[in-house]
Amino acid sequence: MPKLIKNGNIVDNLYTWQQDSESEATDASIVPMSKWLSEQDSIGHVAGIWIDAGEGTDDLANIDLNQFDVIGINFPAFVDGRGFSYARLLRERLSYTGEIRALGNFIPDQLGYLLRVGFNGFQFNDDVNLEKALELHKSFSNAYQGDVNEPRPIFLRR
Repeated sequence: MPKLIKNGNIVDNLYTWQQDSESEATDASIVPMSKWLSEQDSIGHVAGIWIDAGEGTDDLANIDLNQFDVIGINFPAFVDGRGFSYARLLRERLSYTGEIRALGNFIPDQLGYLLRVGFNGFQFNDDVNLEKALELHKSFSNAYQGDVNEPRPIFLRR
């Protein structure tokens, strides 16, 4: 079974990231947001949805997102930073409390920043060593700026 990093641990990946909109959705599927929005009445229960770069979160404003176990955010390239904003919007404006999973072409060096904006799941490409990736973020225990987990800057935490 494939693995991923979730909440600081390496765990089994219980869900299937459906990258095409033609596949049949199951209870263990993470389906494209566009597919779920257009077919939600007929699609049945799914584990979650995923947002592609450029789609944004506006279409999710009036939806109970906590019905999903996971919301994935696709990074088409590690230099595409829109996913960072999407995660923060999901946490702070849309009050999503479940797993926000980074998908696609992000790199282990970004893990610390991804955690700070609200990601707690990381489905790396197959060539990434998960043990080494997990070690990268452990060296950063404090940040000067506030984030979604601790909004107060360091000078207010003293």
